Amino acid sequence: MYIQALLLLAIEIECIFSSVVLKPTGNQYVKSNLQLTCTDESVDYTQPEWISPSSNKIDTFQPSEEGANCDNAESCNAEFGRYCQNSFASCVNGFCACQQFGIDPCSCLASLNDCHMIRGNSENITTATLVGNDPLQYTSCESNIATDTEVHVIAMVYGIQSPVYTNVNVNILNRNMNTDKEVVLVLVSDRLVFWEVNIQNNETVDRLVQLSSYQDEDNLKVDHRQVNAIDKPKDAPYGIGDDAIHGGKTVDMMLYLEENYGHVSSFTATEAANSWNITIDLARNTMMQNINPPVVFTENLQPWQTKLTLAWLQNDEDYGTYTCRGKHSQNNLQILKREPIVVQAPHKQNITFYEGGVIRCDVTGLPKPKVSWLFDGNFLNVSGQYDILEGGSLNISKVTIHEDGTFECRGDQVETGDTHAESIKVTIIHSVPEPPVIRIPEEDVGSYIAKIHINSTNAVEKFMGLHYIIYYNDQNLTTSSDNSVPELISLTPSTLYDVHAVAVSMGGTSQESNHIKFTTKVEITTMQPTPRDVATSDVTVMMLRDVATSDVTVMMLRDVSKTVNSQVTEKPRSSSKKGIIAACSIGAFIVFVLFIIFIIFIYQKLRSRQKPDSIGDKHQVNELAETEPLAQDKECNTKTDAV
Repeated sequence: MYIQALLLLAIEIECIFSSVVLKPTGNQYVKSNLQLTCTDESVDYTQPEWISPSSNKIDTFQPSEEGANCDNAESCNAEFGRYCQNSFASCVNGFCACQQFGIDPCSCLASLNDCHMIRGNSENITTATLVGNDPLQYTSCESNIATDTEVHVIAMVYGIQSPVYTNVNVNILNRNMNTDKEVVLVLVSDRLVFWEVNIQNNETVDRLVQLSSYQDEDNLKVDHRQVNAIDKPKDAPYGIGDDAIHGGKTVDMMLYLEENYGHVSSFTATEAANSWNITIDLARNTMMQNINPPVVFTENLQPWQTKLTLAWLQNDEDYGTYTCRGKHSQNNLQILKREPIVVQAPHKQNITFYEGGVIRCDVTGLPKPKVSWLFDGNFLNVSGQYDILEGGSLNISKVTIHEDGTFECRGDQVETGDTHAESIKVTIIHSVPEPPVIRIPEEDVGSYIAKIHINSTNAVEKFMGLHYIIYYNDQNLTTSSDNSVPELISLTPSTLYDVHAVAVSMGGTSQESNHIKFTTKVEITTMQPTPRDVATSDVTVMMLRDVATSDVTVMMLRDVSKTVNSQVTEKPRSSSKKGIIAACSIGAFIVFVLFIIFIIFIYQKLRSRQKPDSIGDKHQVNELAETEPLAQDKECNTKTDAV
């Protein structure tokens, strides 16, 4: 009895404390296509139910009557019955009924909004051929909903078995009438396909998206001047329209495109092709239509397990607390509003050297993304010189030469793990310097030289390679920025000069400075003494060599001669009056020297007459006295005349 009571108590405790297991858990940021499972682990296998944020029970999924009524149920089963075990289909009374969001229950093809995939559709805006054959059969859809963005999908399993590129020729109409309408071209493949995109008439595609497991391969050839941006998102779902052929996730891919780029305007798929032609008429849809897809529904997976699917949460009341309730307990999940990361930035921007500059970038999304900047692939240390402004733009306090390169504006949602970035090519613009102001003071003008005074407001740090060029008549002088008083040399005396200057840097050449005219001074001439005024010194030296017997006298006269020569060869003074005085002084000195020489000569002659040693000596003295002076006088006179 006690044992039975304990067992009943244990069962009751187990039922009371058994919990509802919810996966995933925690806060979820979602806009569409989130699937949640809820399991009631109580022993009585109770089917759990979902409660919306408005406290209403969420209904289970039921195919619409229009979709469930197939024209030929037997053909539907014969064609698609073998795929009933796939995730997008289930068998109902021996027939294939696709009971999943976004899948037509009869054809098992994607059916989102008004883009219903049809097999064998021949009325497409896109056509394809394979090795010159007739156009192929497609699985395709075309939307009549007008949006601000045209998203067109081209999908196939594989191209031709050759490295030759599969051509995609794009023709865009009415661009001038719809300048604000963006065009997104999506290329999808299951195998490795070499794409070559040719855009006609010099038009541009705003964004090119490639979805494939081979997107890391170098298999895309396009003129980058005709495509503003290329995206190759990692781990994005992709499908080729008919998932029954080679598998895939067409519905998930269309939801992904809906979230990140816009409503799918057309979807064209085929198994293989080597040439595509697509014509995009931007004026085709002019009326905006409301999109009201299913928001939420549940599916019973097991008697104790229920799956909740959330798709296109558009209204604020769709966000909040979703509750999975079992027989004995419940569990809650908070669904928070999510908007994908959008990074908008001009791909080419200019900033001015030395000044403060802003590289524009706008990053949005929910939850709010964390903005970071990279330069040439490396993260910037945002401090000091760099500062991230509200919204995402990068402020640079002072632009240096090192900011010339490729920046990347990046947004990261930590909660969702999403990342999006845009590259920006930044070019530094150098300013043109201001014209200098020149002046030439009168005291700085000579006969052959002039000093130019340059006054400039140009900061050396602001203008790379700053220097000045001075133009005077038919000549010019280049001077560095730190030489504010350059000199003009080798000028011509008594000549009129017209002078002006310009400042030159990497930014260009400034306008001309003020013009100044000046005349160089007259050339100065100085009097030069003639050789006749000073040549006597040479004659004197020659006379003394012949008659002087005293060494002291010779030395004295030699010193006198050097003095005279140095005075004679000294550069004449610039003043003519001073030159005359100097010449007179030299003449008086020469007369004085000649007088001393004459006295010495007379003294030697008298001495020789007073002391004859013998008759022969006396005769010799008399002979010398009579002949030698005459010869010397004659020689002196001859040399003097020659001089």
